[in-house]
Amino acid sequence: MWAKSKGRFFAWLALACSGLAMHAQPATGIIRAKPVQSERKQKVFVTGGPEVSMTLPTTFGELGKAFSTDTLWEVSPMFRYRFGAAVRIDFSKVFALQTGLYYHTRRYQVSIGRSGSLQQPFDTVYFQEGLNYIGYELPLMALFYVQMGDRVFLNNAVGVSIDFYPSSSEKLNTNSEFKIFNGRNSWVMPALRASVGFEWRSKYSGALYIGGTFQRPIIPITEMFIERQEPTGPIGFQTQQINIGGTYFSIDVRYILPAGKENEFFGKSNR
Repeated sequence: MWAKSKGRFFAWLALACSGLAMHAQPATGIIRAKPVQSERKQKVFVTGGPEVSMTLPTTFGELGKAFSTDTLWEVSPMFRYRFGAAVRIDFSKVFALQTGLYYHTRRYQVSIGRSGSLQQPFDTVYFQEGLNYIGYELPLMALFYVQMGDRVFLNNAVGVSIDFYPSSSEKLNTNSEFKIFNGRNSWVMPALRASVGFEWRSKYSGALYIGGTFQRPIIPITEMFIERQEPTGPIGFQTQQINIGGTYFSIDVRYILPAGKENEFFGKSNR
């Protein structure tokens, strides 16, 4: 009797252990690995690259010349260049902040001669000389993207630029009796800035941007004084002041480096 009860006890114990083991295993009998979470895409993405520009001569919004008696004094901007690096912070597919640091060299041609009035050309040129002026630009702009195609975007940016001018400049030609002094109004100068252009984005090799920029300083960047050193000649001791506004247009070419990882705004690089 005891042996029979003992056998039943062990039978029930075996059935209970089997049930617990079946409950612990998945229905398929295979232990599934925990899925690996995919890499989260960045909400804010920073990229940038080198930029080179050609500045176009313009006297938009400024006179750039003066007339006294029968003498015309004229300061004309010339073709020059600007280069540096752009940095932009993408917050979405349509909006970004753009900044950077640029070296900008300006060149002006100073001409003095006989003329009938401020609007008439020179009859005779007494003096003609070029003068360089160097500055640095730190733009702060809001950038808006408009997608025009699969990989083509229209970029529209507007904002300000904080410009720095390290020193004034002067020109004294030993073969001439005229002296030019170009005095800066301030070592730091704010300016309004706007740009528009097209950007082509490749899948693995970054992006190429071609566009234009317009910049207008809030006040003239320099006051140019032109004077004669000797009391002889057709204009005597006349000294003339001309304000230099510093407004310019430029044609810009920029290369944007490829992104370091996949992101929802730019694409994926091969790094």
